Amino acid sequence: MTRLLFVDDEPRVLDGLRRALRAFTAKGDWEAEFVTDGEAALERLAVAPFDVIVTDMRMPGMDGATLLEHVRERYPHLVRLVLSGQSEREMAVRCLGHAHQYLDKPCDPVVLRDVVVRALALRDRLQSQTIRAVVAGMRTLPSMPTLYWELLGAIESGRPSVEQVGTIIARDPAMTAKVLHAVNSPFFGLRQSIANPVQAARFLGLDTLRILAVGAQLFSLFPGFAHPRFALDRLWRHSLGVAVLAKAIAESEQAPAAVADAAYAAGMLHDVGILILATCLPGPSGDVLARADDERCAVADVERQALGTTHAEIGAYLLGLWGLFDPVVEAVAYHHEPLQCLARTFSALTAVHVANALEQECLSSEEDGPTVGVDTEYLAQLGLADRLPQWRELCRNRLPEVCER
Repeated sequence: MTRLLFVDDEPRVLDGLRRALRAFTAKGDWEAEFVTDGEAALERLAVAPFDVIVTDMRMPGMDGATLLEHVRERYPHLVRLVLSGQSEREMAVRCLGHAHQYLDKPCDPVVLRDVVVRALALRDRLQSQTIRAVVAGMRTLPSMPTLYWELLGAIESGRPSVEQVGTIIARDPAMTAKVLHAVNSPFFGLRQSIANPVQAARFLGLDTLRILAVGAQLFSLFPGFAHPRFALDRLWRHSLGVAVLAKAIAESEQAPAAVADAAYAAGMLHDVGILILATCLPGPSGDVLARADDERCAVADVERQALGTTHAEIGAYLLGLWGLFDPVVEAVAYHHEPLQCLARTFSALTAVHVANALEQECLSSEEDGPTVGVDTEYLAQLGLADRLPQWRELCRNRLPEVCER
């Protein structure tokens, strides 16, 4: 059973939620409790287990952002949602540091149900309670130091360009993830999801980007304490290479712009699970990397044996919690095992799976150990097996350009 805790200082709002959720709670799958302030919420959390907390932002005494900050620190495994009306942009952005998603009030109960079901389904793919808590408790992801300082320098310069700032963001997995997290929040009122980080930066504007980077500190510097076997610059180069190649593959198939943008975003983000592990669990993740190197086997295979999950599932869980839209999360989740995805059409997943394999193939030597191969059965089921030689040539032509960045 899924247990939800709702927090709002207006009793009539809670009564409306209680009525709206009756169809779900009556089936016995959900159990909901309702309290009117942050202190009462913390008291309930201290004595009873919950899966999800949903809070208003503007409340007397303890506001929603402060409540969720306490919840994130004490109960990091909870899914944290904001359900609120209009609020100041700075407060909404600040909230994104502690909430997984921001939903508009009034909210269609079906939308709320879908958000909760999606988040918990991704969570249930992770068997380790420790890893679940680590991922759900993450406020931000660390960036490449050179790009982090380049971004701050651009933002704090006298006449920054939003295009310049967006281009910097698009080269870093952590910044890309957080900007897409922000821009796809219902707070900004978009009618369709954005997967292009430059377009996202353009929509948010310099004032909001400054709040993200400086005010709310939702961009952070890599701490540099990861395991010696973890090389951030190598992960960055690989992520950028896969992003560029995945978009090129999508464009070569004349896929819609939305698919090409999703392919770029998913390519940039496909290995954020490795970044999460290296940052939060450097010992175990470093041991995995060392064993994969020593035994010349795939990292994901060692992760499955040692941790009970893979970086693909870990990354997909975080991005799903942050509300990134399904094609990106799907591509991250299945980029090593595309046949597990039910869809059988060309998608961002197809582009990222192929780009990930071909990028490693083109840059590796025999001394590097085994590369991740393309799943030819998957391509055959899509009717695309004959496209592999052309994609391989495309990758060989584009990689020198990527490596120069």
